[in-house]
Amino acid sequence: MIPNNPKELNYSKVKTYRDCPYLFKLKYIDGKREGLIPATSLGVSIHRTLEAYHAQSNDPSELLRYYNRFWLGAGYGSAGEQMEYYLKGKRMLEVYEQKEYSRDTTVDSTEREFIFEYEGWSFRGKIDRVDRLPDGSWEVIDYKTDAAMDENFDIKDSLQLGIYSIGARRAWNMQKGKATMYFVALDKKISADFSIFDEKFILDTFILAGQSIEAGEFEPDTRHCKYCLMNNRCPYSTEKGEDKK
Repeated sequence: MIPNNPKELNYSKVKTYRDCPYLFKLKYIDGKREGLIPATSLGVSIHRTLEAYHAQSNDPSELLRYYNRFWLGAGYGSAGEQMEYYLKGKRMLEVYEQKEYSRDTTVDSTEREFIFEYEGWSFRGKIDRVDRLPDGSWEVIDYKTDAAMDENFDIKDSLQLGIYSIGARRAWNMQKGKATMYFVALDKKISADFSIFDEKFILDTFILAGQSIEAGEFEPDTRHCKYCLMNNRCPYSTEKGEDKK
């Protein structure tokens, strides 16, 4: 938590602050928790499944067994809705399973954490999966379970993949490799070489957010209220809808 270690930054904190400084205050200072909704609950189920599968098995035929073991039933409004999302996840993993039979990389680690220091700040992150490629280089992978992808997305502007690539180089000495967003629901990967990311710009962007947090600058930004999972509890929200699950 920021109050205990004000000099530690990670992508989730920085993204939250850049989206809405007041949301950052609610989550990381006031300790308010976002509720689960079907999409986020499914995301947790898929992430836990893939983490356990790659850490313990790597036998594709066991994927659905892990899915059933790590299925999270919270956040759904009815049994029917839960079954709808369960089947969505099952279809994702059936495609994932087929791709696994032809995978030519070696899974080095899952949920691997990095930490490094820069300009008096600590940068921390946890990467869903790290693969060793046949040529000896590395691939750091972040799973996305969204069913849609922004067609105008430019990967070199991704702060998340940028800080992951920097973390891999600085903390683990992985100098040659690529960072990947794996859209599991779409069976699509977007990758970029570590070298494409502007390291100084990314680190300075993180530090700028950290300095604003230290200064106690928590003005609300209402541009994202429609999609915020705390919009019904926030006094500044422009979207007072039904309670989020």
